[in-house]
Amino acid sequence: MSEPNQAVVDEIIREGEAIGARGLVELIERYHRGPGVELETIEAYVEELEARDDYAFDGADFLAHVAENTTDADWWEGGVYYEIGDDADDDRISLFPRAWHDHLGGSADVTEYVAFIEDEDPEYLEDVELGGPGSGVPEKAVVEAMMLVGRVQRGDATTAIHEARDAGEIVEDADQSPEADIYLTDRAPEELR
Repeated sequence: MSEPNQAVVDEIIREGEAIGARGLVELIERYHRGPGVELETIEAYVEELEARDDYAFDGADFLAHVAENTTDADWWEGGVYYEIGDDADDDRISLFPRAWHDHLGGSADVTEYVAFIEDEDPEYLEDVELGGPGSGVPEKAVVEAMMLVGRVQRGDATTAIHEARDAGEIVEDADQSPEADIYLTDRAPEELR
């Protein structure tokens, strides 16, 4: 188990209720060694947040929400947390399913993420609300996956997207970045090539 990172606690306090349960798990997952995050680590954050005088937090309600919305599905089911531990003693969860971690874990290759989402888990695109009106993969979704599955820093993920675009591996639609949808160049609509 990892101890709570004070910078993460401070960000949670700053965000307040607006962060929501999913955002809280995402923030914790992003700042702890992965893949995913141990439930014990999440529980340590709950204890820290409940002990604060400057933050009203119902830890029991939050933990019940996480437990009720955790699945052992290997592929995207949407809006849930995924068990990704290797065995019964490994109680790690993630915002992304085990298959994503198995296929993309540690990768910083933008084209791998876009191809994986399109080819292997297109249900993700039906659930995600991060992009523009195009049919590609929303840039925000690629960045989030690279951060949580690939363990890539946000700035490095954005740089990787720009480098892949400059190298002609991907194209983006006309929406303003980071609202743009990303396409593999050979699969992009003709008007974007």
